[in-house]
Order: sequence, then C-alpha cells, then structure tokens
Amino acid sequence: MNRMGPIDWGASVARPSSLSAPFLMATGVLTGGDGAARPVAPPHSHPEPMLAWCYRGTVWVYLEDSIWRLAPGEGIWLPAHTPHTARHERDSVGCYTNVPDSALAEPLQEVRRVRVQRAVQEMLLHLGVNDMDPELRVRIQGVLLDMLQEPVAEEPAEVNEIPVPGDERVRPLVEAVLASPGDGRTARDLFAQHGLHERTVLRVFVSDIGMSFGQWRTGVRMTLAARLLLAGTPVGAVGSKCGYHSTSAFSAAFKERFGVTPTQYASRARSEDAHRAYWR
Repeated sequence: MNRMGPIDWGASVARPSSLSAPFLMATGVLTGGDGAARPVAPPHSHPEPMLAWCYRGTVWVYLEDSIWRLAPGEGIWLPAHTPHTARHERDSVGCYTNVPDSALAEPLQEVRRVRVQRAVQEMLLHLGVNDMDPELRVRIQGVLLDMLQEPVAEEPAEVNEIPVPGDERVRPLVEAVLASPGDGRTARDLFAQHGLHERTVLRVFVSDIGMSFGQWRTGVRMTLAARLLLAGTPVGAVGSKCGYHSTSAFSAAFKERFGVTPTQYASRARSEDAHRAYWR
C-alpha cells in the first residue's frame, strides 16, 4: 500500500463548469500513474453534480469525511460544490462525468452509489472521443442519464459510504482495511506494519468517528458481508471472505450488529436500512 500525503481540504478550489449548452454531460478520463501514491488532482469542487466511476482497476475517491473504493462498473454521484479528490491504483482508469442539475430527475443532495452498466460505460467513453451531430449527441446523453438513474435489475442493493477518521496518520491503515476487510492479521500486527501505536489509533478513531478501531473494522466487514449476501454468495463463503474462521462465528457477529441472521437479512433485502442502522 502506497502512502498518500495529507490532503489540504482548506485549499480546495472551485473549478469552472466544463459543460456547454445544449449538452447534458462532459466526461474526463484519467489513468493511474506508476506510484499511485498521490491524488490525481488537488482537492476541488464543481458547480454541477458529478458522477465519479471506475472503468478499470481500483479508484479511491476522497471526500472530507469519507473514502469510497470503486471497482470496475461502480460509481458515486457527488452533489454540486462537493470538495473531493481521487487516487488511482496502478493501471487503473477513472472517469468523471459532470451533468447539470436540471438534467437529473430530482435534485442531488447527498453522495450516493450507482452501478454503471457496461453499455453505459462504453458509450460515455465513445462520446468523449468521437464527433457526431450535436442533436444526436444530446439525445444519446439523455438516454444515458435515464439509464444511470434507473435501478439495475437484480443488482444487489448498495450500501453507503463507510465513515473514516480525518487524521492522515491512520489513512494508510484505513486504506489497507478497506482494500482487504477479510485480512486475518490482528489489529496489533496492522498497527505495527504502519508504524502506529495502539493508543494513538484508539484516540484518533474515538475522537473522529466515535468508535474504536475494532468496532470500525467489524463494521467494514459487516458492510462487505451485506453486499455479498444480497449478491447471492453463500453464508459460509461470506464469512470466510470477511475474515471469520467459522460460519457460526460469522453468523453470531452479523446478528449482534444487525439484529437478524445473515439468511434473514438476505431474504429481507434491506441492506440500506440495516447499514444505516449500524453506522448511524
């Protein structure tokens, strides 16, 4: 895991609009560098909503109070004027599509996750590099926006962002856990890897997000578990992916956090409500 330096959110700048009438979107494409240790740009905001999405590899989107890890086909909507930056892992491709508020079915008031279908990805990239009749371009853009705002059939319901401490000293530790929630190493082993003292980590997590590192790590695992269960992954396999050595131990931990067994949770298909009940 490469260490990324502190992000100066106080220096965030407001960029001008990248849109021009009558068009409904503009997409920028950025690739990951060799080191992948620095943000792709200083923190900034846009006057219109933006869809950040991953085309290849892993893209990390940083907000002032949270980190979002995007795999291929995953994206997040950012409301207008939301300070952000991003980091791309080696050989990754991240895309950033700005749209006017008026083109959305309803005002975008909070960050939310979205599934970007493969057909939509390819067409967004196609629009970015090919000339075409302006009227045709606008019609295609309208269709793509409709597709992005519709729920994808039989996709698992997504959970929201995971709260993270703002202290840069623990950022590499946070990224390591988010990248591999099922890592079986102890907390002390992880602290030692990142040169952190146990008491320092405890103070930072309690001060910034109101819970210990252990509680937060369990929450990360439970968030992953919820998404895997709704995707149809067997309970035993979910427990193993989330770092539990037995199905019974995983089931007990899951029920303690969400109040229902993994099987009951999957059948009710209420990941958003359960997630909010845990984190908030």
